[in-house]
Amino acid sequence: MSEIFDMEIKANLVTLSACETALVKGEAGDFPQGDDLVGLSRAFIHAGAPSVVASLWKVSDDSTVQLMKTFYQNLRSMPKAEALRKAQMDLMKSTVRFTVTRAGEV
Repeated sequence: MSEIFDMEIKANLVTLSACETALVKGEAGDFPQGDDLVGLSRAFIHAGAPSVVASLWKVSDDSTVQLMKTFYQNLRSMPKAEALRKAQMDLMKSTVRFTVTRAGEV
């Protein structure tokens, strides 16, 4: 995070689409309670990004690919919040099925 705080980001949007990207733990788990929820997001906003999309839960690769494709297609014609909301709604209605497993499980 310290490297991100030192950056000057010129992007309008930062997207972190992997599992639990908004949950950050210090090496010794030494963040104050609640800081882990905003860690990376806060770092990117401090570095200049006005918007950050990040995940607070475990996500499936298949559903994440579909969500991100739809989100970025929607961004061509709608504001960010609406584009994400519509992508989420479309995913809930889709036939994409997914499972989330623990690390090392198949």
